[in-house]
Amino acid sequence: MKKREDQNRIERAGCFSKYAVKIAGLSAIVCLMTGEYANPSSALEPDEAQWETASDSEAVPDYDKPLPSDYEGTLTMWGWDDEYYRTITDAFLKYYPNVTFEYVSLQNRDLVQRYETELVLGGELPDIAWAVVDSRGEAFELDMWEHLDEEPYHFELEEVYDYLHPHLVNSKGNVCGIEQSLSPAGLAYRRDLAKQYLGTDDPRELEEMMPDWQSFIEKGKEVYEKSGGEVYMWSGLGDVRQFLQEQQEKAWTDGNTIDVEGTFGKSIRLVCEFRDEHISDNLISWTPSWNASFEEDHHIFTACASWSVRYTIETYDTEGGSTGRWGLMSAPEGNANWGGTAMGITKTCKDKRLAWEFLRFATLSTEGAEALNSMGLMTAAKRPYEEEPELKSYQSGWFGDQDIGAYYMDNILPNIKTRNLTPEDNVIHDRLSLILNVINKDRTLTADEALDILREELKRELPDFTVY
Repeated sequence: MKKREDQNRIERAGCFSKYAVKIAGLSAIVCLMTGEYANPSSALEPDEAQWETASDSEAVPDYDKPLPSDYEGTLTMWGWDDEYYRTITDAFLKYYPNVTFEYVSLQNRDLVQRYETELVLGGELPDIAWAVVDSRGEAFELDMWEHLDEEPYHFELEEVYDYLHPHLVNSKGNVCGIEQSLSPAGLAYRRDLAKQYLGTDDPRELEEMMPDWQSFIEKGKEVYEKSGGEVYMWSGLGDVRQFLQEQQEKAWTDGNTIDVEGTFGKSIRLVCEFRDEHISDNLISWTPSWNASFEEDHHIFTACASWSVRYTIETYDTEGGSTGRWGLMSAPEGNANWGGTAMGITKTCKDKRLAWEFLRFATLSTEGAEALNSMGLMTAAKRPYEEEPELKSYQSGWFGDQDIGAYYMDNILPNIKTRNLTPEDNVIHDRLSLILNVINKDRTLTADEALDILREELKRELPDFTVY
């Protein structure tokens, strides 16, 4: 009887389970990037490249030194962020003008199944493969990736920021890809509304005022009451759920078990409290009403990754650029990694030496970091910031005089929590989204009931797992 009631709730909310092994065709809007070129400890020009000779008749490429500037070759790539692709390849071609890129644009949710299909059929994989964070745990288990921590690449995880390390390896600890860019996330807020309802628009004072989510909720109650029910702390529960979940360091699966209460209980209970206490509105992310909310006067805070500045706030708040009415702060109880895409080299790549030259340019070099900075993005590599400290700096007219690049690097990034990725993450992501839709549409649903539905969904989608 209980299961029947749970299923009825899902159907009333318009949410139907449709998962079966792996399914393509859903679209998502997560993406984003970053980059080091040549020998990271030197400023060698490409034409200073050297090759070691094993014998008079055999040249062995040295993967630690740049290629000759007149090197010719072709690299294929599948991806979903066309702007990133154009920006980083254009920068690379300034050093290697005789290199050709062949790019196929795909939805990021299609990639894992596409990789699997090509592997099964013996088809052709791209030379440079991408992996979005939501499904990366599954993608990195495929037998298609060069291990970048081994010969001849010798990449070391210490070259990039520590919180990313669990996101770059497979279950055996092999490095399969390097992050295109950092995706640190804190909270952006409307300065005018914060000043009016919270008494300050200073990020440090707001952080001290709301060090945890319970104090955030208490302030949210006051805001809702003072505004006569017109102003919320947050615009939608979907962003709330994702941010709260990404704050936790616990992997979503442990062997073949899933502890629903221990892993998802806190975030689901807080989401329900945000709903019931009018802390969050009920807008759905990436819908026209959610987009419009950025320039309306009804929501104070929003989750804000480094890429969100350009792709949400600057895009949808058409008046904010001239007013500087946004601020950036750390979130209660710590910050999160929000999104991200890694790139790796496939085992079938025909020119691995050229692929490595491009990959380390895009993800590890100062030159690559400069290209990313032009997009408002930040390299995941440490050395470029040592060579050019000004790369930390990024300012947007929407944020007035606040140097948001420096704030991300100095205040938000050091306090990020992250978790190990698992092959089941993508399935769980979809089930969490389904539960969120139910919570949003059935306002009578309790947190305990939502967690019970989640358990049943996960048992059905992952029958080989013990779910409790």
